Amino acid sequence: MARPASFSIEFAVTPRFDVFYSLYWLTSNAPSPVDPWKEKALLRLPRDFERLAKRVAPLPIFWPLLADAIQGLPGEVTFEELLSALREMPVDHLQKNILSGIFHDRNAVDLLLAHKLNLKQVLANEMLPGGELLTPFGLRPYVEQSESARALSKVLSAPGAFRDELVLVLQRYWRTVFRRDWSALEPRLRAESFRMRDLREESSPEDLARELNFSVVFDDNAREIRPKTGSAIDYDRVDRCYVIPSAFNARRWWARYATDAQRVILYLPVTREPETPNAIVEDEWRPAAVISDGNRAIKAESVFRALGDTTRYAIASILARTPTTSAELARSLNVSKPTITHHVQTLRSAGLLRETPSGGSTKLSLSRETVAALSGAAIEQLFSSTGDIPLATTRKRRHA
Repeated sequence: MARPASFSIEFAVTPRFDVFYSLYWLTSNAPSPVDPWKEKALLRLPRDFERLAKRVAPLPIFWPLLADAIQGLPGEVTFEELLSALREMPVDHLQKNILSGIFHDRNAVDLLLAHKLNLKQVLANEMLPGGELLTPFGLRPYVEQSESARALSKVLSAPGAFRDELVLVLQRYWRTVFRRDWSALEPRLRAESFRMRDLREESSPEDLARELNFSVVFDDNAREIRPKTGSAIDYDRVDRCYVIPSAFNARRWWARYATDAQRVILYLPVTREPETPNAIVEDEWRPAAVISDGNRAIKAESVFRALGDTTRYAIASILARTPTTSAELARSLNVSKPTITHHVQTLRSAGLLRETPSGGSTKLSLSRETVAALSGAAIEQLFSSTGDIPLATTRKRRHA
């Protein structure tokens, strides 16, 4: 079945959701498919981590909520970009993003932020949409001194301090646990992304949703997406739809973010093998070999993939000669700013960029060190006798 020309599905490999989803499993007492991973990860956490984490996420269910705090970054986002977006986010945006995930009522959120209603008054409204979710969040029945109530009160009264604590917790978790785990998971998730792309080439959105077991139903005839709760979303209202291979989304969460143009951006993290993270603790699965340029590790596969696109190679050629801003690149290559942003993020993730503040913008240049170290990294990784072999291929033709 041919896919509708006006509806696009994109694929991205990013820790932007899994870093939060893994924290959900790490802090939950419920049995999970990743218990072997959890057992090892807990041993690597700092002693004070649990105390700090509960200040921003008093219950495990808060972690997937906090994943929705960052809504302005499109697609494939690195952990460093995630933290940078958090630090630079206006506090009123942070408040609205977090509160909207709990109170599915725009008017109630606006009244809270305008201090026309307090938390207790909003929670007392029995007709509040999504009210059944307030009990798992520890907010109903309302107890003013409960950990959940105190955390939300801090979001309302001291959003800057709440943001700083969230950044600190994420930094510590990344440094002590998840950076290593993500480096091991990313090659497998990227291979899974290629397999999903192959499926998409030969499937309609409806068929793809069924094959990948999306959390929402795609109906190509009605041209709409139907969630389990809430109203349907017309295909024409979808600005972008990202499918993201995930290692930790056994609960099948998904995200819908509104844009300024009254359209929506969808994120569908897909976990096909819930026990994948457990392989990290096995000796036979090690992160891919890396070579360091003195500042960061170089993955030859990521560099080759980044430069294998003609537009990105043109960008790299420009940046090798002259430090240039993203806006200048868009003008030089006559492409849109979102397209440049996507390509710059890919080059950045591969370690190919150096960034220098310049006035109110940032100048980008090609990293000579990464390019110089690429040959050694490729030899080490291609001829290594250990580690996984990335078996992703180009599109497989299924017809004669």
